[in-house]
Amino acid sequence: MPVHHIPSRPPRIAVVACTGGAGHLRAGQALVETARSLDVPVEIEFWDVLSFTAPWFRRMYADTYLHMINRTPELWGYLYERTERHPHENSPLIRAFDRVNYDRYWRALKHFQPDVLLCTHFLAYLSIAQRLRRWEMRPRVHAATTDFDVHRLWIHDVVDRYYVFHQESRWQLTSKGVDENRICVTGIPVHPPFTRRVAPESVRARLGLGERRTTILVVAGGFGVGRVHEIASTVASTLGRLQPRRYNLVVVCGRNEEALRRVRSAPPPPNVALHPVGFVDNMHDWMDAADLLVSKSGGLTSAEALAKGLPLVVIDPIPGQESRNADLMVEQGAAWKAIDLSHLAYKLTHILTTPTVLAQHAPSGSLTPLKRSCAMSSSTPAAVKHVARKPHLP
Repeated sequence: MPVHHIPSRPPRIAVVACTGGAGHLRAGQALVETARSLDVPVEIEFWDVLSFTAPWFRRMYADTYLHMINRTPELWGYLYERTERHPHENSPLIRAFDRVNYDRYWRALKHFQPDVLLCTHFLAYLSIAQRLRRWEMRPRVHAATTDFDVHRLWIHDVVDRYYVFHQESRWQLTSKGVDENRICVTGIPVHPPFTRRVAPESVRARLGLGERRTTILVVAGGFGVGRVHEIASTVASTLGRLQPRRYNLVVVCGRNEEALRRVRSAPPPPNVALHPVGFVDNMHDWMDAADLLVSKSGGLTSAEALAKGLPLVVIDPIPGQESRNADLMVEQGAAWKAIDLSHLAYKLTHILTTPTVLAQHAPSGSLTPLKRSCAMSSSTPAAVKHVARKPHLP
């Protein structure tokens, strides 16, 4: 058993994310923001594990993922399912490569001497697992998962504690051999502004939206993944058929500049005020302004919408983790799912022309068990509170 040093100074936490997905970074930032707001003394650092690696590897890692889910999502789904079936074990060649590639990261950890390594991506500990095993005074390793589903790649014996979204997420880990005493159901970490709902009219006025218009928010994630223009066009044309009702249509394209250009160039119907934007750092405001969200089912976007009580229509989930996220939300009555663009048009028409449907899913309506759990557990990321107050407990 490794020895966990008990320091006389305030506990140190290294929160480590990975640019392999925007959600991992947002979850890490939410944990840091929460830690700094606590009444418990704590020293905290936030790192992107890839920032310590060679530039070519950093680009390849992120670009390969984005290219695959944009061009061949079925291949990603196949790889996700295939790697789910077998425990993770690197070959000697990969371990040797990791030792060189992540050496700067390892040296940064040794210099900072954290008491807890709190990871929102498995690469943060898998990349140095062998060295962590041999570190006599190593930090406790905690994994805060960022999807409703928990893939086998998260599982490693170097992890002391897992923080997961839901009881079903806990079951997934125990079914794969993880001791239930190492698992806490805390929800997915979200920034504090997502845990309170602001009156839509006041936010719309601040954002330059029509205050009395029903507002539809289309989100493509931080990287602007998927067929953003086609989805926005389908939503706009559907709203156009619902005249004389007037709508705001906000399309957040993330860092996808081509999608932003295409959305901007498409004239909306006369009853639709179109507001295309790129990457935003105030997504909580746009969610407050919205009556309905149309999005993929990324873990962070979904958790943020659920914490806000914002009704969600899922379309084009990435095969693998996002498909499983969507399944759980639909099963629990926390979202709708459109199977293609024409089905999206049908769903929107039904939701927007049947007042009771949207009212039941609005913040003032009844919360499903999944929404209630998410709103409660995500309000204060318990992972940080636990490790800040009791960093040395098993």
